[in-house]
Amino acid sequence: MLIDEHAFGRRARFSRWRRDRPFWGATLLVASGLLLLLPAYTTFHVGDVLITISTISGVSTLLLGALMVLCGVASLLRPSVKLPAGVSAMIIALVALPAANFGGFIIGTLLGIVGASLVLAWTDSTSSRVPADELSRG
Repeated sequence: MLIDEHAFGRRARFSRWRRDRPFWGATLLVASGLLLLLPAYTTFHVGDVLITISTISGVSTLLLGALMVLCGVASLLRPSVKLPAGVSAMIIALVALPAANFGGFIIGTLLGIVGASLVLAWTDSTSSRVPADELSRG
């Protein structure tokens, strides 16, 4: 058989799980947090030259990146905390611009702003549905 029913069931369950939470916004928040962490803790080899970006902002970069990842994971696992997680992520993304290597070279801040906006704009599809009998009553 070309399509395995077990794999199809797993895909359908994941699709249902993904619909019940701000998946893409939370994914962008986690990516933003990782991009905030990346510049301060990586070393590049360019030929024989070793380039290390280590600044005094290493501690703040660690804190801001970890908090951004935490906001993303929290909104992914508990959709009910989307409001505090989204507002906190937006503030963290804006604070990271001057405090954490230009916000992960601006890409981390942009992903954080877009991700926080998606998390804040997400509405639960099950709670926003209006029963059909209420629509027919007018």
